[in-house]
Amino acid sequence: MTRYILLLGLATCAFTASAGEDVTFATVDANSDGFISESEFVSWKTSSGEMSAADALIKFIEIDTDASGMISEAEMEAAKAKHESSSEGDM
Repeated sequence: MTRYILLLGLATCAFTASAGEDVTFATVDANSDGFISESEFVSWKTSSGEMSAADALIKFIEIDTDASGMISEAEMEAAKAKHESSSEGDM
């Protein structure tokens, strides 16, 4: 629980383009079970070498709003929408 609270606090400051990238849910859901696990998400976000595993974990926790340990397609879409609406304010 402490890990979750600490990382959730950090996620507020660290959330950037993780959910706003142009990628399909199915691409990240490597095992096609309808959910993105922590390991699938971290693997996807770190595959380019531009993000550390710790930063990817922070983003995962922020997107996993129901704290189920899995990201649903609805959670991913909500994170994308949130990112897009915050990006519009930057113009």
